[in-house]
Amino acid sequence: MFAPTMRRLHLVGSGFVAVIGACLTASSAQAASFAFNGLYVSDQGLDAIYLTQDFNQNGDANDLGEINVFFDGTNASGLANPTGNVFTLLQSRQDFLYYGDGDTDSVYRLLDTNNDGDALDIGEANLWFSADNANAFPLLTPNGLAEGSDGAIYIVEADTFGSPSGDFVYRTEDLNGDGDANDAGESSIWLDLQALNPSSSPFEITFIGDVAYITDTAGGSPVIYRAEDVDGSGAIDAAEVTVLTDPFDFIFSFGLASNENDVFALNFLTDEVLRIDEGPTTTLTPVWDSTFVPDGFTFGFGFSLAAGPNGELAVTSNDFPESIFRLLDLNQDGDYFDEGETVVYASNDLTGFFPDRPRAVAYRTPIAVPEPGLALGLLVTGALGFRRWRRRSDAIG
Repeated sequence: MFAPTMRRLHLVGSGFVAVIGACLTASSAQAASFAFNGLYVSDQGLDAIYLTQDFNQNGDANDLGEINVFFDGTNASGLANPTGNVFTLLQSRQDFLYYGDGDTDSVYRLLDTNNDGDALDIGEANLWFSADNANAFPLLTPNGLAEGSDGAIYIVEADTFGSPSGDFVYRTEDLNGDGDANDAGESSIWLDLQALNPSSSPFEITFIGDVAYITDTAGGSPVIYRAEDVDGSGAIDAAEVTVLTDPFDFIFSFGLASNENDVFALNFLTDEVLRIDEGPTTTLTPVWDSTFVPDGFTFGFGFSLAAGPNGELAVTSNDFPESIFRLLDLNQDGDYFDEGETVVYASNDLTGFFPDRPRAVAYRTPIAVPEPGLALGLLVTGALGFRRWRRRSDAIG
């Protein structure tokens, strides 16, 4: 009886471990919350992209060692002066960080492949899209970036006074697997903004599902567009675009962000964040303004807005002192007006050097954290089951 019993013990015990492991994995995925994992910030004064992290979990990145260069001109990938004027950042679902630079008029792609906290090592950075693309599309000012539900990278191209060659949203994808979208057939004009308004001056773009939202200052007559490829043609025509706001709303916004449910705009004129609620008529609901900044700090010249895990937002301020704020909806009431919901995440006044001229901000991929109660429950259930099996095994033995 000894050998068969021991063999049965081994088999059932292995199955028990496997089942519990599978349950933990599946349940963790289903009942996970997502923890804050840092912010990427482009700084036009320091000519770099920084990775900022709250290592001591006090809510900010003002402490020693929490602000580090993620990418700049010292990179070993051979990209010259790639971060002199970074306008926009995008953290993709595949963990790539895309950014648009206004000095080189290019979009780049970064990935920290060796997990050392930067993309400065050889092979960790490459050109994604530029005016040298095979389709000869102009790229004069890459102002905005977003990832669509189709996995393509959408680029907002704004012309300049010297070269008024069009304002577009490009759809880009890497079809041949070489790491860029510069080859034939890898880019297309998804939306011609100048056809909608000859004075177009677009900035950011964001998606909820298949619907895109684009902010356009439109020569002093600012609007926010809603665009959806309803007919599946691969491009947006005029009938598929809706103007959500008009010049009378006075929403002069460079920053636009979305989570799974809501779109937010940072109003440059009033230093407030608005939620865009669609309906028969668009409602602009204030959810935060600069009066909630803690004493000793100010908010102004806000260019960028990002949406993160658990309903939080991040905004950049180029007022003195230059700062980055985290907006936390602690009581889940849909706004950031309550006590403790505005956090001075990073401030030049506290760090002594950063930020200097913050422009774009993006959330690093959040960490999935299993619900503690669920994990404990699974372990307790497993332990009880093990005890019942143990008694039965002893009886058989």
